[in-house]
Amino acid sequence: MVFHPWKAATVLVAGLLLGLFSFYAYQVNAALAVVATEPFNPESARAAIQAAPSETGPAVDLEYDDPAFDVNEDPLDIIEERLGSVIDPRTIHPTSFSDPIADDVFDSYLLVGTDASGFLADSIILGLQPTDGSAPIMVSLPRDLWVWNICRGTFSRLNEGLGGCKGFASGAELMALMVEDYTGIPIDHLAKISFRGFAGLVNVMGGISVCVDYPTRDAKSQLDIPAGCQRLNGDSALAWVRSRHTEQLKGDTWVQVAGSDFARQKRQQDVLFQLAGSASRVSSPAALTEALSYVSKSVRLDSGWSFSQAISTGWKYRGITKSSVSRFTVDASGFRTAGGADVLVSDASFSEQLASVYTLP
Repeated sequence: MVFHPWKAATVLVAGLLLGLFSFYAYQVNAALAVVATEPFNPESARAAIQAAPSETGPAVDLEYDDPAFDVNEDPLDIIEERLGSVIDPRTIHPTSFSDPIADDVFDSYLLVGTDASGFLADSIILGLQPTDGSAPIMVSLPRDLWVWNICRGTFSRLNEGLGGCKGFASGAELMALMVEDYTGIPIDHLAKISFRGFAGLVNVMGGISVCVDYPTRDAKSQLDIPAGCQRLNGDSALAWVRSRHTEQLKGDTWVQVAGSDFARQKRQQDVLFQLAGSASRVSSPAALTEALSYVSKSVRLDSGWSFSQAISTGWKYRGITKSSVSRFTVDASGFRTAGGADVLVSDASFSEQLASVYTLP
């Protein structure tokens, strides 16, 4: 048999490539295997909660014009019994609800950033892809938004939904139900990412760029960046997107940044667009595997969404830009509950605010 060096070289290179591909495929599959999932069937959870007997009824934070009843102390079912009628929570805070929107109008994705406990949402971003081919829609939902909590049978902050409804709904399910009652839109998929996961992902993607006109700080989020433009690593980026008490040094005085909570929502969205841009440049198996390894350890997905499906969705939108997305802000006003909590009540229903960027069929 005649020995051909070029054939031997071809076989050797092919073997190396196949071995390299198999190695990375194994690592990717290993990353996929450790992704945690959470039960997710919101409508079944809703039915179970509604069918559950209520022995005492919830304490409701509302105003009622009959002076005979202190509705801030009495459970709602007792009030209803005395009045001889059922109180519709929609009449209490009507803008905390929207009429149902057909499930086939949008593909809906809820991205939730969790706090250190994992039981409260620190950031809540709703992504909507209209099925009619219109531009995708992105909106941040304030975590202090005062919405209906079907588990407790009263109103609560939206971020409390992540705690779930013991025996009836996972955190993902209750959060989806509360968002659905507020927006009218059924939630198809939900992903949660922890602080550690976010910081790690930013590092893998090479950091983010931030420009500020003045030195900026926030003691609570541990934010401390100089004036000008700089590249932030994961920890600094996390402090940037979490900051709710942002201050800037103007002259010799540290000044609170007005509207910092809504500015925080804008920062979170801007960082997502930067990460999407970075994802569009990820091309090597090594970079992909490293990114997946960070995400897989710090993300929880709903049980109906495999990690490979989530990655496919992310890949579809990689490189997406602000100009290609319709965005709007939820307008809400401060409200002091009877218990003394400062919350936000939507100025108009979500459907009415959605109309600024999309006309429902």
